[in-house]
Amino acid sequence: MKRKIILAGGTGHLGTALKKKFLELGWDLVILSRQRPKKEAGVSYMFWDGEHLGPWVNALERADTVINLSGQSIRCRFTLKNRVTLESSRLLPTNALGRAIATCDKPPRLWINFSGISMFSGLNELQDETSITTGNGYLAQLTKNWEAAFSLFDLPDTLKVILRVSPVLSKQHGMLAELLPLAKWGLGGKVSDGCQCVSWIHERDLVRLVSWMIEHTQPRQIYHACSPYPVTNATFMKALRDSVGTSFGLPIPRILAHIGAFLKAVDSDILLQPISGTTKFVLEDGFDFEFGEIKCALNNLLR
Repeated sequence: MKRKIILAGGTGHLGTALKKKFLELGWDLVILSRQRPKKEAGVSYMFWDGEHLGPWVNALERADTVINLSGQSIRCRFTLKNRVTLESSRLLPTNALGRAIATCDKPPRLWINFSGISMFSGLNELQDETSITTGNGYLAQLTKNWEAAFSLFDLPDTLKVILRVSPVLSKQHGMLAELLPLAKWGLGGKVSDGCQCVSWIHERDLVRLVSWMIEHTQPRQIYHACSPYPVTNATFMKALRDSVGTSFGLPIPRILAHIGAFLKAVDSDILLQPISGTTKFVLEDGFDFEFGEIKCALNNLLR
């Protein structure tokens, strides 16, 4: 059946990947964007500011699914100014979508709100969708506030699902794209003691997972978008070196990680804190990961 899908904040890397998949499936696609609307076959672009209701609200009528990907990248220093941006870029669009859906005569069947596996940053024990323990750092608090904003809305005719996304492995974007040249130059060793947990998901599995959720008639309220097999930093970097054919990787002591983070204008917690996320519900509900093992994922992306 042809579906009408709304992507809020859908012009970034993940939105582009989802757009390609949905167009392949022949679905009607509306993208809400702060950029100037453009013409593209099969896609309707509508302007929104991520805060106020406007003509874009009409696009939600009779839609099957709304997916909210809005949120400024966390790859920055957590200064007061940046924290305001990180929070407003998540909370305001979520609030706007909730208010918009509440006004619809024929509201969307499903609302998927992206969140982050960073809910568990700093924790050493593996956490799945049933976990009630959360981290205490800034990223964990940011994520808790984001999910709280989503939970405020009681929408009886719309299923609501939180999708906590781990770092997405892509050759062109994100964590892997930054680490790849370091590994090729012989600088891809473990960071600090290398014991910190790294949760991850192949970009193709993320797209497949979102499509699977849309087809699910009774999805759960929370899913984790991460491989069921997280690895340590040392294991991740070893697999990366193997994939690019580099036998040596210079280790990065903790102090150098702090210096490197400062030079790259990111917070050192991103490099040093474990994010120990895995998934239980995704597996129990029948999703099959194409790239569940880190070696398989990296070989696919890099070879």
